Amino acid sequence: MILGVDIGNTHVVTGLFDMQGNLVLKFRVASNIKLTEDEYFSYLKTITDFNKVQLDNVEGFVISSVVPDLITIFTHLAQKYFKIEPLVVSTALKLPFSFDDKLEEPNAIGADRLIDVTEAVTRFPDKNLVVIDLGTATTFEIVEKKVYTGGCILPGINLSINALFNNTAKLPRVKFEKPETVFGRSTVEHINIGVYYGTIGQVKEILSQIKKKVKNPYVVTTGGLSEMISKEIDVIDDCIPDLSLYGLYTIYLYNKK
Repeated sequence: MILGVDIGNTHVVTGLFDMQGNLVLKFRVASNIKLTEDEYFSYLKTITDFNKVQLDNVEGFVISSVVPDLITIFTHLAQKYFKIEPLVVSTALKLPFSFDDKLEEPNAIGADRLIDVTEAVTRFPDKNLVVIDLGTATTFEIVEKKVYTGGCILPGINLSINALFNNTAKLPRVKFEKPETVFGRSTVEHINIGVYYGTIGQVKEILSQIKKKVKNPYVVTTGGLSEMISKEIDVIDDCIPDLSLYGLYTIYLYNKK
């Protein structure tokens, strides 16, 4: 069994894979730097026991994190409970792609983006790629002939909603969902309409600009809200919600000793 942990600013998403690369179980808990390795393991043990998944045969542990403090916590978890030195995703690892010489800070590219690109390049090795991750932030990654040539970052859907709630006196926090109409009849509907169609418009325009420079890119989306948004954009070729988790397993294969 291979255990992969994708640590984001909002959630820690855990995936358990069998040795054939099948995703046996996935779950998410809140990202919280105040929790200890023991507390995170208790979540892991409770959820795996409930789903009748055994943890006594874990032989690989992979961590991708954009929260530095949680790397330490999950490293301690791997060492204490599995007697494993975990593989921590970074540009120092063996990757199935290279970086364009014009990039100013390739080593600063987040681990979450590295696992997305790793899995996309492995699945579609002969294509130019645009990988869009609709998470806390919405990120775009551009890959041409297995060379990472650039990308962009903009506020994600829930980040935009929270910004409205936290920085205004009267706007409520809303649960994001597809609006039934563009004619909002309440403040909650107004926010959903603005964020929903605003996100679609942003993605379409950025893709339009990328396609002026990149020949026939294959566009892949991922992330928790990717299925909802992808249905509205006909130039998206594939939606793989668990691309990041599979990327953890794939990086393990590239780097296992």
